[in-house]
Formats: sequence, structure tokens, C-alpha cells
Amino acid sequence: MSGEASIAAVSHARHGGVSISTGIDLAAAAALGHVPLGLGEVPLAGCDYPVVLIKDGATGAFRLVALLGYAPDRNLYVIGESWAATYLPLNVLRLPFCLGTLNGEAVELCIDEASSLLGRAPGAALFEADGTETPFLAGRRALIEQMRADAEATAQFVSAIAAERLITPMTLNLHYADQHQQDIQGAYTIDPLALETLADAAVLRLHRNGHLAAIHAMIHSLGQLNRLDQLHNARGERQITRSGFQLHL
Repeated sequence: MSGEASIAAVSHARHGGVSISTGIDLAAAAALGHVPLGLGEVPLAGCDYPVVLIKDGATGAFRLVALLGYAPDRNLYVIGESWAATYLPLNVLRLPFCLGTLNGEAVELCIDEASSLLGRAPGAALFEADGTETPFLAGRRALIEQMRADAEATAQFVSAIAAERLITPMTLNLHYADQHQQDIQGAYTIDPLALETLADAAVLRLHRNGHLAAIHAMIHSLGQLNRLDQLHNARGERQITRSGFQLHL
């Protein structure tokens, strides 16, 4: 994806004549091995993607993500000019927009000026002739605000499952037709034994806070690893004959 140097706050003075394609920024998305999810996305995302936790490289905090491939910079769901899934994560849909910061606070709607969507026809304008925002830009601003609110709920969810010691590391095991085996680490999921032995009061608390449904959606989403195998093999590369995962309890 583009670097921070290409990110600028959206303004009429700078972007009054800019039009943006309303399609998916596949050029940017193709290089994503995973994409952050909001808590509200988990039920739908889990029908298409393995939903796991990873640790932020800078802070060590857990992040809720959808796995898009087996490599950190390769999205198996991007095939040609299409996205091979029914649900599109909001962190892909929002591109090329993002929320910028001012004095450490997330306050400004920004745009990636290096995005391949800028200037493409047919496109949507960002501002009307009188300088007011178009419905397209207002919609994208509302989407970003929705994602920011969901990010707070996501942080509460991650804190809750961490406090209940429900998070466990996992290793993905890929077996290839040429007998090669690849073990991929760095992902975390729900510890099923810890969940089964959780005190009743804790289970009720997770349920009341809307966390229990997300926990089960995460567990079931691991079945979508088979989908990653299918997408990988469809590219005609070294074939995966079997995959699985190992939990480190």
C-alpha cells in the first residue's frame, strides 16, 4: 500500500476537482495478507475468511483480523479484477480514505493521493461546485466514523477475552503435493478448553456484552482455511494437498 507521504487531509481547496472510482482499490488490497476487522464484522467475515488475532508489531497488542492469504503481502481473494468473497471487509471498502490524526487524536478524514482509484472514470466527485461535500464523500465519512466506533467495541472485546485467558497461539500447517511442509506462526485464536471450563458468571458476562457470539464465530471461521487452500491452488502454483492448525494450549 502507499506510504504516509501520500496521505493528505481531504479539503475542497486540494481535492475540489478530484474524482474517485467507486470500485475496490484492488491494487492496494492485493498486497494485504490480512485486514483488520471491527467486532461488528465478525459474523459476516467469518463466512468467508479465517478470523484470528495477531499481535501488533509496534505495541504487542492483539488485533482482530481476517486472514487473506498465507503470506504477509499476498491477498488470495484478489483474482484479476474481482474479489472472490461475498463479504468485503470495511477496511478494504473504505480505501482510499482513512482517519488521520491531529495532536494524537483521530479527527481528520484523509485520502491516499497515490491510490489507483483517483482520477479513474467513471468516478464520483468529492465536492459540489459550491464547496459542500457530495453524498459520496459524506457516505465515506460516515463509514469511517462507523469504523471508529466499532474499533472501540473491538478493543473491549479483545480486552475481555484476554482477561478470561481465552487466547491461545496457533500454528498453521500446510502440506504440499511435493511432500514439503510449511508451518506458519504468528496467529492466535480462542482456546476451546478454556472456553469450556469458563465459570458460569464469566460466560454470562461475555454473552451480555455481545462477546460470546463473536467468540463462536471466530472458532467456526477456521473452517475457511480450506477456502484459502482452494484459492492458492487455483493460481496453479505448488499445490496444497492438506492444511490444518495446531493450538498451543
